[in-house]
Amino acid sequence: MNFHMWFVLFVTGAAVYFFAREKYPLDVTSIGILTALLLFGQLFPLEDANGRNQLDAYHLLSGFANPALVAVLALLVMGQAMTRTDSLRPFIKFFVNNKYMPAWLSIAGILLFVLIFSAFLNNTPLVILAIPIMQAVGISAGVSDSKTMMPLSYAAILGGMLTLVGSSTNLLVSSSIVELGYDALGFFDFFVPGTILAGAGLLYVFIILPRLMPDR
Repeated sequence: MNFHMWFVLFVTGAAVYFFAREKYPLDVTSIGILTALLLFGQLFPLEDANGRNQLDAYHLLSGFANPALVAVLALLVMGQAMTRTDSLRPFIKFFVNNKYMPAWLSIAGILLFVLIFSAFLNNTPLVILAIPIMQAVGISAGVSDSKTMMPLSYAAILGGMLTLVGSSTNLLVSSSIVELGYDALGFFDFFVPGTILAGAGLLYVFIILPRLMPDR
């Protein structure tokens, strides 16, 4: 058991290293990790009490059939569709075209918009749509990109705490809970504590974080 444990920890460390260095494409690294685990499971099986190998292909590939993973992939597809069609851009442009709204209020409005919608959509398309708008508002306000891009990223992450589909980790945890025999998490089960944390976090990324970021 210790041998298997140390090997998995070694693979995990190697994954972190290659993901951070980005010397190879992320998908190549991911497939390489899965291949290493599949080969290891065949050469050094880890048997349970019934004599069944817990590192066989069935167990290692079962995650691809997980309903939570399918839901995450569906959200990615929907997010890509929103990116291609620019369906959310008119809402975000409202903060730029509004002549009566100060620039700092527009920045706050964009952060709030991204936070709210990231509770129901994938973060990536929202950030992609908001980046050029945030840059335009920053220029009009005389604020450098370095002080607005990181708050934008954090706002999208904070919104993921509000609902079950706000973050892929929420869906995966809910699926694991069901596998352990408990009831699945509801869509708004952690909305209240998530709102408290997201509200405090939004104030931080709007007021304090820009003061800590470099001006470049």
